[in-house]
Amino acid sequence: MALVALGGEVAPVQAEPAAPRAQILDVFFGLDDALPVRAHLLCRGTRVAGMDGVPVTFSRRIAVDNPDPSAFRITTQSGAVHTPRCATLRPALGPSKRHTVLLIGELGSERDLPVRVDVVHSLPLLNGGDAMGLSSDRVTALALGPELRIGYRYAPGELPKARCPNSTLQIVQITWAGGVTAPGGQELGETARMGMRVTLSNGVEVLPIALADLGDNDNYTQLCLDTQTPAEQVTVEPGVAIDPRGDLNPRTSIRITADPEALR
Repeated sequence: MALVALGGEVAPVQAEPAAPRAQILDVFFGLDDALPVRAHLLCRGTRVAGMDGVPVTFSRRIAVDNPDPSAFRITTQSGAVHTPRCATLRPALGPSKRHTVLLIGELGSERDLPVRVDVVHSLPLLNGGDAMGLSSDRVTALALGPELRIGYRYAPGELPKARCPNSTLQIVQITWAGGVTAPGGQELGETARMGMRVTLSNGVEVLPIALADLGDNDNYTQLCLDTQTPAEQVTVEPGVAIDPRGDLNPRTSIRITADPEALR
């Protein structure tokens, strides 16, 4: 706590709380030699069709839209070390998003799976700090489907662009390990909504009245709730969503909290 003088008196000034500590929450080996031709749009024209896609999700938001690919080092089971050709936050650039960096390149294979990611050069974080020095060997294997990694709750006014019904009193935003759609490739719809249960702070379980943040090909989904009782957990039943490779999600749950960076 700092002290300042006001008219001869010394008054305390509350210091701004420190930003939460950053960590890598997940490394998702999503695609092996299978990125589509349109993926070059994510990498400012760099040709990346037929390469690997590895989303890396951080607990803190990343400050730059297109991090330096050389900031990342991927090690595979054989001990081989790879540097991505491209690193981007696209398409998840919204102000409440920015947790996931998509790494693209020749980063491993089904026979030589990635087992570790290191951040070896500067990766600036939003609201201060740097992810350089972080590492993780928590790698989701190619054959496994997407799970939940982050869950935050908001008042509707905190997400003014959310396309929730007018009756919405609370929005829960969940972050998957990688981009998701419904089985068959459509956007998450009624079947997905019915497969998502929200546990409130009073122990009651509710279904979202609608899903939002759809149609943008990213790894975020917003659950619209018609209650102000704080959400504390989201559970998604198996088979609700698929990743770009077509792998179904397992049953997955995440604790819901207030967004620690929302007021910064």
